[in-house]
Amino acid sequence: MQAFFQSLSLTSASLLVAVISTVAALLIGRITSTVARWLAAVLFPFALSYSVYWMPVWLGADGSEYLAWALLGVGVPFLAGLLPSAVVTFVVKRHAQ
Repeated sequence: MQAFFQSLSLTSASLLVAVISTVAALLIGRITSTVARWLAAVLFPFALSYSVYWMPVWLGADGSEYLAWALLGVGVPFLAGLLPSAVVTFVVKRHAQ
């Protein structure tokens, strides 16, 4: 499992976060509270990208270099997941009305 997460490039991690965030946004879009829906649509991609980036360290890899690249390693996948999450959340809620 550690090898899988270490093998993810910035592009593949971004794609993974975007796909999972899109699927999750289908469920998030059905939350009735507007504030909770948008909070979940923003926080889910962030939590997912944070977890994908730090998972190798949590599984025992040497974390000495991870801190230096954290902004890029978490930020780029977060943005890649935030965009489809926001769009799908908006579309699902709009379609439900």
